Amino acid sequence: MRGLSWHPLLLPVPSQRSVPVSDKPQRRLAAIFMLDVSGFSRMMAEDEAGTLNQVLAQQQTLIAPAIRNHGGRITKLMGDGVLALFPSVISAVEAAAQIQADAARTRHLRLRIGINLGEVLIVQGDVFGDEVNIAARLESLAQPGGVALSAAAYDQVRNRIPYDFEDFGQHEVKNIPDPVQVYVLGEELTSLPSLRRSFQSLAQEPALHRGMRPAMLLLAGGLGAVTAVAGLWGWQHSGRLGNAAAPAAGRPAATFEGSPVIAVLPFTAETLQPDIAGMLSQEVTRSLAAASDIRIIAPSSTRAAAGLLPGEAAVLLGADFVVTGHLPGTLEDGVRLEILQAVPGGETGAKPLSILPPQPPQAAASLAPQLAASIVRYFGKPLPEIHTPPRPDGAVSQLFTARSLRQQGRSSGAAQALHRVLQLAPDWPQAQALAALWHLDLLTGPVAALPQRAAEAARMVEGLPPLAAVLHLRALAAQFAGHPDTALGLAEQLAEAYPNDAQGQLLRAWLLHLAGQNGGAQKVLDRAYQLDPLPQPMALTVQAAFHLAAGQGGEAAAVAAAALALEPEAQLAAVLRCASQAALGRFDAAAAACALLKGAPLTVDQAAAAFPYSADAPRRALRTGLSLAGLAGRP
Repeated sequence: MRGLSWHPLLLPVPSQRSVPVSDKPQRRLAAIFMLDVSGFSRMMAEDEAGTLNQVLAQQQTLIAPAIRNHGGRITKLMGDGVLALFPSVISAVEAAAQIQADAARTRHLRLRIGINLGEVLIVQGDVFGDEVNIAARLESLAQPGGVALSAAAYDQVRNRIPYDFEDFGQHEVKNIPDPVQVYVLGEELTSLPSLRRSFQSLAQEPALHRGMRPAMLLLAGGLGAVTAVAGLWGWQHSGRLGNAAAPAAGRPAATFEGSPVIAVLPFTAETLQPDIAGMLSQEVTRSLAAASDIRIIAPSSTRAAAGLLPGEAAVLLGADFVVTGHLPGTLEDGVRLEILQAVPGGETGAKPLSILPPQPPQAAASLAPQLAASIVRYFGKPLPEIHTPPRPDGAVSQLFTARSLRQQGRSSGAAQALHRVLQLAPDWPQAQALAALWHLDLLTGPVAALPQRAAEAARMVEGLPPLAAVLHLRALAAQFAGHPDTALGLAEQLAEAYPNDAQGQLLRAWLLHLAGQNGGAQKVLDRAYQLDPLPQPMALTVQAAFHLAAGQGGEAAAVAAAALALEPEAQLAAVLRCASQAALGRFDAAAAACALLKGAPLTVDQAAAAFPYSADAPRRALRTGLSLAGLAGRP
């Protein structure tokens, strides 16, 4: 791939089940699918962090699902590139059509795809052979938004897909003696008639199928022709709605099959700082964590949708409905909410389902729970009553400031803002729990003192009500103290009380893994991915731990590297990358990963103490890798 640094960013896709990989080389005839991002090197030079986030999001939400849906298997995700194998060329082309159509419609990064048919050699999950090199060359010859096929692949689709590929002539391939005949198809790939589905036919399907996420229905319906996002969504901005002040009649719950997936997008504001409006929308999402019979997308994913049109955000997040909000004045003036539904093939002039006028709260602290209650009432779903004692308005705005600074990586300023919150409202459980979470700092804090910090954080929340953060801290402290049953019980209590808390689901998956229950852990982790669909450092860290425990060192190293790409200070991910690279015999890479650990050089005991396993096998795998990496101490 052009200008590509072949470092892995994300492997495998989390929703794919991991299976043990045979050490015995296998030869297999397959359709080889190679994809990369057009202009990746230029975009990395302009905005490295932003480009990486876009690539990871596109791999997670668009590329990997399409490959799976058409029977493909991803063998490697590296940098901006994807290598996958398919059982047939037809299925590979269908996957390419779905990917390119969705990428064009949602204004994602532009992609090139090459497809070859040939025999490959599979060794420990990796793929080798001249046919792979040919697929890479084909990908480089494809135009952005299109696909290039070898003659062998073209023979499989000729007269079976009603489009004429352009004969692009013969091209040289490095280390291949004979030139390769190439056939190309450009952006018309997205309108292949054999891949079209009308929504009239969908309307006749059983109710179970009609309950599919509308984001997927958008994808299927749009394959007939690339349509504007606004047209797909049936949405206009409130300033262009005419008489849109009157909400549409009825509730979507009356017609929507299944549990709706809802994303609360970052709010906008007239006079307030944008960060305050964004933090308020995240607080609304946290207030919805206790809601049942709906799925709420986590703030860590919805932040990526800032600035997108609602239709784009829905596709990115896999949401059935999005909630937007606008603050016309101060927090005390309330928020104007709009609830919009993903309408497959909807009319361009359709109006929002509901426009809720600003409701001035009694106090700023009650605004987020009040907005959450309005959203839940609209969907006719239950939400436990939230009692919100009055807090000084200044404390509320300082709490939002503290969270915003922390998300920007400005930890010192965030700590100062949180200190001011506790001065204004010293008995505020939410602020006290946040202070304890930051003291623990499970993601970026030094691993050597992690057990002690967990115990200290638990003491900081003693006597507080069972908020999600409080249960989270108590469960972690119990695990580090050697009480796994108590820890898992608290995590289950957390998941039951706050079913839409993504971090709670992730904690439960982590604790099940530490107990050696990887089957159950993966199911719970899949639930966490549903709530938080875009790649997050801690979720990738947990997935990497699964792989290392299963003896899949290559996968563990790659996923840990993906976590570190998102958060270079992620300490647990650095431990796992260190151990997995050493287990693979890559001692230089292991040493580099170990050097990322705060307080290095650490001993095996210090690094392993951050993973309080109650199961022997995964503990031994971790300690063996750390010992091979050169850390002092017995494995």
